[in-house]
Amino acid sequence: MKNLMGPHISNIVIKNFRNFKEVDVSFSHKQMIIGENNVGKTNLIKAIQLILDPKLSDEDRFLSESDFHDSLDRPMETGEEIEIIIEIKGFEHNQNILSILSDATVSDEPPTLRLTYRFYPITRADGTYDYQYTIYQGENQEVEFTHLHRKYLQLKVINAIRDVESEIKNTRRSPVNQLLKQYQIDKEELREIAEKLKEKSNEVLTIGEIEDLERNINMRFSKVLGVQPDTTVSLETVDIDPNRILNTLKLMIGDTKQRPTSETSLGLNNILYISLILLSLEDKTIPTFIRKEKYDELREHDAEQIILKAYDKYENGNYYLKYGLTDEILTKLYTFMDEYNPVSEGFTILAIEEPEAHLHPTLQRIIYKDVMNSNTSVLMTTHSPYITSVAPLESIVHLGASKNGTNVNTTASLELTNGEKRDLERFIDVKRGEIYFGKGILLVEGIAEEYMIPSFADLLQKPLDLKGIVTCNVNSTNFKPFVKFLDLLGIPYVVITDGDYYTIIDKKSGERKYHTMIDELDDDYGYLGLELIGKLLIELGKIESNDIPEDLTDQDSLFNHHGFYIGDYTMEVDIFETCKKKKVAQEIICSVFEELTSGGTQQKKNFKIELGNGDYFSCLRKIESSGNGIGKGRFAQRLSSLCTIDHIPDYIKNAIVDIYNKVDEV
Repeated sequence: MKNLMGPHISNIVIKNFRNFKEVDVSFSHKQMIIGENNVGKTNLIKAIQLILDPKLSDEDRFLSESDFHDSLDRPMETGEEIEIIIEIKGFEHNQNILSILSDATVSDEPPTLRLTYRFYPITRADGTYDYQYTIYQGENQEVEFTHLHRKYLQLKVINAIRDVESEIKNTRRSPVNQLLKQYQIDKEELREIAEKLKEKSNEVLTIGEIEDLERNINMRFSKVLGVQPDTTVSLETVDIDPNRILNTLKLMIGDTKQRPTSETSLGLNNILYISLILLSLEDKTIPTFIRKEKYDELREHDAEQIILKAYDKYENGNYYLKYGLTDEILTKLYTFMDEYNPVSEGFTILAIEEPEAHLHPTLQRIIYKDVMNSNTSVLMTTHSPYITSVAPLESIVHLGASKNGTNVNTTASLELTNGEKRDLERFIDVKRGEIYFGKGILLVEGIAEEYMIPSFADLLQKPLDLKGIVTCNVNSTNFKPFVKFLDLLGIPYVVITDGDYYTIIDKKSGERKYHTMIDELDDDYGYLGLELIGKLLIELGKIESNDIPEDLTDQDSLFNHHGFYIGDYTMEVDIFETCKKKKVAQEIICSVFEELTSGGTQQKKNFKIELGNGDYFSCLRKIESSGNGIGKGRFAQRLSSLCTIDHIPDYIKNAIVDIYNKVDEV
């Protein structure tokens, strides 16, 4: 079937190679590789190239001391080794791979191939080391994986620094020519066309100016040589070789006014080039074109009339695959063609480095979706938030630098409910994938925190940008999918959320009263924030229910240990409480309210009195009141530019210090 998921790298192990000290990571059919500059995205592709890329020479596969991990001192003098192992799954429907690479099989359930690259020392007589490399199949080092096998399983890399125009024009590397080679074009038909072209092109020689040029060349040449036999010069048009006539085809773009690719934009050429590559790598088991003779031959085996249903006959007598065929017909057609018209091609895994080059953000998303909808196994590296924002959650491979080399984490095993997945996907799309690009993440529940916390960090002389820390507002207290996601990616994080203190006003019904200040005389009270985080940590498997102490202060300490920081009330009220008895800090809050409110003098006076008296929820209601036209977000936005260190609640201060330390420890 044309959209059948084909072979793909399911696992890769890398030891001592460049950025990677030791990694073991699972892959899926489509992978998006992201990470900061110089973290090893290209080196991850390079590791796979050492095994699968047919363009690498033996010399390219022979490594040097600079290819060892930096933590190894004089590695080639101490006998260190580089090892790269890849496993392949999804090849069950490819007869060529099944037969050619049967020795590479290490598992039948599910069917799995293993290929290993080793760069290893051989001890000389004097005790020093000579180095050699080998690439072998399965677990037997005697069974080599060679260039002959790469005809059936290989990697094609589209580099980040690429000259697309040159690639399209190059007769050997052009994706158009590669596509043409997949057709069985009649040689006799090409010869007849070449002869006609030659006959027409010779008419150029009858132009008077051309005849005069030929005569002048001969006169000048004979003056130099004198009388010499067999030295007459003549002009001829280009020799039209039937075998090369297809190389004269070139791509043109445009409807009414066609333009060559040399006159179109770099971005458009990039999209065209990648589209051509994807087309050339599609599964060809079901041909889109069949000549009449072959069609008649296949019809003899077509008891179910699958061929008849799937192809239309054109005026030239040949047959073309119909568009819009059902999955049922495509499945039967795939099985039929696999038996009666098998293809001898292998399979190519595609690696694309930074496809966003020269592309407008909208086009970046378009080309990514096209790549991901293809049946080709793809590894893609990118810096583009526009691409990562539409990438499937389970396709992410995140590379992060650490003191022990690059860490590689994937979301291939991510488990979310449908609702959690929708929430996370929507957040990533709207925020343009910013969660992927932080060295550390501050998860907060609202827009007010998103404005205030970066300013608080600056006041604490811990600017978030300096450490690559990103504040992510999830617009709720539903932190679970985000925490699960960040845990899988290995990105450090802390969570800041409201405490939402309450008192119990009816023990029998459990009725609660919120928006009240803490009173030491309260007998029955609690913090909704502590309850929600405790439940979350249990669901995430980070703690057991009996781990949670009864004392609320001890609970808070336990949750802090896991990176969760809970206030007493809402953040605004916590800020007001922090400013208690701090005149300047309170005056700043009052000045912001007075500047933003549409209320009159009395309302401004009341706000100031209530703030001074500790009636903070009345102040908050005035900020939130639709009649004032302020809102928590707008108030926080303005306060963030005026706030001082006296406005920072302790739990937020502790959270900022914690995420800073976590990023430093990586």
